[in-house]
Amino acid sequence: MSVPVKPIGNANQPHYSVTDEPRQVDSEDMAFIVEYTSGGQVAALREHVLRVWQRAKQELWVYKCIQQFMFLIPKVSRHPFYPKVLAAHQESQGQHMLHLDVGACLGQDTRRLMADGWGQNQIVALDLVADYWKMGKVLFLDEDRMHVPLIVGSLTDEGFVSADNCYLRNSQMGNLIGAADFLWAAAVLHVLSKADCEKFVTSAHLLLKPGGTFYGWTVGNREAGDWHTTPDGKAKRYLHSGESLRALFMQLGFSKATVEYTSGTMWTPDDSEERNIEHLCFSATK
Repeated sequence: MSVPVKPIGNANQPHYSVTDEPRQVDSEDMAFIVEYTSGGQVAALREHVLRVWQRAKQELWVYKCIQQFMFLIPKVSRHPFYPKVLAAHQESQGQHMLHLDVGACLGQDTRRLMADGWGQNQIVALDLVADYWKMGKVLFLDEDRMHVPLIVGSLTDEGFVSADNCYLRNSQMGNLIGAADFLWAAAVLHVLSKADCEKFVTSAHLLLKPGGTFYGWTVGNREAGDWHTTPDGKAKRYLHSGESLRALFMQLGFSKATVEYTSGTMWTPDDSEERNIEHLCFSATK
């Protein structure tokens, strides 16, 4: 039985308050899991999804994206850079490529990559804990056939991702330092403090090969600044503006970076203070 993943600190932050009743799970929500599991009875599959959601509420730290069933919809395929990821893979003509899924959570983006042709030996998932990844195997009904490796650790830990980290250099997946063609991170940067966001981007740069690209989404703001408390309760999360995030990428060694504001927000604002919240869509090439 897994240990519940709870942060140290204030577990009653309004931002993470958990509703007792799920929202309506519609056909758009269900589309990918129906595709991935090769169809079947949609009604029965929806009930399965709701059971996993209830279990997640009991066992895991329920981030807003899990509360809102965002784990059902892969974000990677909606990113404007994703066609280049697919094209590069198709043009590789069998040469080995490596795609890292950082903050993999239940693994919906990893499975989207697999459905689009990436081999399980070409993907490595990373996350702070293994609990969400394990529950993803239950959710997607593939415990017997999901073999993408998961590495547990944090890109904000300078000792975990460093040039002399023996595990990353000598892991069963091969040397991961400077090895990744692509590194994807969705809904990660806005969970971090300003200092940890800088550490995360530094680590992403280290893991990429020359010419490799770090791409993803994050919550941002037109004016960069502190936001809610971090999940561990020790600091303030930091929201970048498009301009400040691009400047950070260039400062930390990326050769080019694009950051765009996109329409919509990750969730419905709870009050007027939240109304300047934006989605930032980014890609940065080493």
